[in-house]
Amino acid sequence: MTILFDAFVRFGPRAAKHLHHAWKLEDVLGEMEHCSISGALVTNTQCTQYDAMYSNLKLSDELEKYDHLFALWNIVPPHNLEIPPLDEFLKIANQKDVRAFTIAPKTNNWDVKSETQIDFFKGLEKHGAPIFIEKGDIEWQDLEYVLNTFSKLNIVLTGAKWTEQRVLTPLLFNFKNIHITFDKYQVHYGLEWLTENKLTSQLLFGTNAPEMSMGAHRCFLDYADISKEDKEAIAWGNLSRLLKGAKPPREIENKNEDEIMKEARAGKPLSCKLIDMHVHMLHEGLNGGGGSCAIYKGGPKGILALMKRLGYDYAGIMSWNGVVSCDSLGGNECVVEALETFKEPFYGLANFDPVHYTQEELADLIPTFYKNHPRFIGMKPYWLYGKRYDDPLYDVWWKYGSSRKMYGLMHRTTNDYSEIENLAKRYPDITWLIAHCGANYDVADGAIEVMKKFSNVFAEITLTPVTFGVIDYLVKHIGPERIIYGTDLPMRDPRQQLGWVIYSRIPVEQKKMILGENAERIISRVLPHTCWAGE
Repeated sequence: MTILFDAFVRFGPRAAKHLHHAWKLEDVLGEMEHCSISGALVTNTQCTQYDAMYSNLKLSDELEKYDHLFALWNIVPPHNLEIPPLDEFLKIANQKDVRAFTIAPKTNNWDVKSETQIDFFKGLEKHGAPIFIEKGDIEWQDLEYVLNTFSKLNIVLTGAKWTEQRVLTPLLFNFKNIHITFDKYQVHYGLEWLTENKLTSQLLFGTNAPEMSMGAHRCFLDYADISKEDKEAIAWGNLSRLLKGAKPPREIENKNEDEIMKEARAGKPLSCKLIDMHVHMLHEGLNGGGGSCAIYKGGPKGILALMKRLGYDYAGIMSWNGVVSCDSLGGNECVVEALETFKEPFYGLANFDPVHYTQEELADLIPTFYKNHPRFIGMKPYWLYGKRYDDPLYDVWWKYGSSRKMYGLMHRTTNDYSEIENLAKRYPDITWLIAHCGANYDVADGAIEVMKKFSNVFAEITLTPVTFGVIDYLVKHIGPERIIYGTDLPMRDPRQQLGWVIYSRIPVEQKKMILGENAERIISRVLPHTCWAGE
């Protein structure tokens, strides 16, 4: 695979932006060079946030000197003099060689189902340019109406989430005029499953940069276990077809990429240490986690196969049903079974909760479980049980964990970090990993402040947004020694999370620390004090 053609880039000012989050076109251009991405379909936030026609024309002027960038204009119904009549608008678009449009019904406050818009959509359908819609800008039933009513109108849906599979999958099967990007649709084995089901022509590579990491999304495609033909179609062919043949004029290749980037771009297992400290799993053979989550191949064998493809050394395994489904003891037994597939040095994290079990029961359950299952060396509480982690009801677990110098992986129960600060102070012998610190820059700021106060607190990164530049930001402000790689797989596919680190701008030695060396250091500190090491 040589050319990557990004189907959705949106630069420009946006509300509530963190000072350090990239937003300029020059940021996009630099990232394309860094990640070896050869071209992009580009819009500006102002095309929806300000007058559409003024902003569209300004966008085209700004992109004119870049032959590998293609303008993506926003269009609103032409009833209020914001844009010319549709025929005239499309004529101007043709003169500017604009081959795709966005619509934003919620942001721009118009109704796609109104009979007053039928001629508008018919005009777009006749014109033939693809229409891009961000999921947050349209309801599912409205999207289905558009797909069904205007069956020759090609729709590209961006921003759909992995939690929305049960709605989106049947649309993909039933409407050949819907196409999707994988920016937030980070489905476990998503590319493999959809291509197996003959949906390749509806899949596009799109990054939503600079909101999200470009490298994260190219990693998802580079490591996909699909045919070369399918990869080429997703990488650039499908978008070029929708744009009536437009494509990047040349390949962009980063000649200065480090050894890890080179391996990843070739789809080779990483040769550096790779340890994932945040892995869930289902019972073997299951494809669903209940609630909102379909999780394809979510059992141990499916997870392990993908880990091998990426070059994993090992990981910390925790249940799904124990935390998300609130069956703590059932979840622990699920992990016990899973560790028969995940051989040493894979290890487990247990889950206990103080709302279904009394303090007396926990005082017996906790030490007995860890003694009987010595490969469990960590603690994984969860916010759905409804108690802050610094509530005295949890002390029975923390005291045991402290005696064994364990680590805890903590998905915060509150928006602040007060419970983490309290625990770090009260239990200095426990290593506290704050989950999801890469969610955004504000979350990262909070984690940084706590880590500056307590040396036993670390930042685990994973979350769907794979925020552009935030790995570099964490490293700059707290150092690479305190950042931990985790993915939340199989809830999300791990490849975007991996690419997020691989394509950060930090030195390769610091990447290696985050990807595995830091985890190994924590585990080596814990192991001598656990039942795994013997009484």
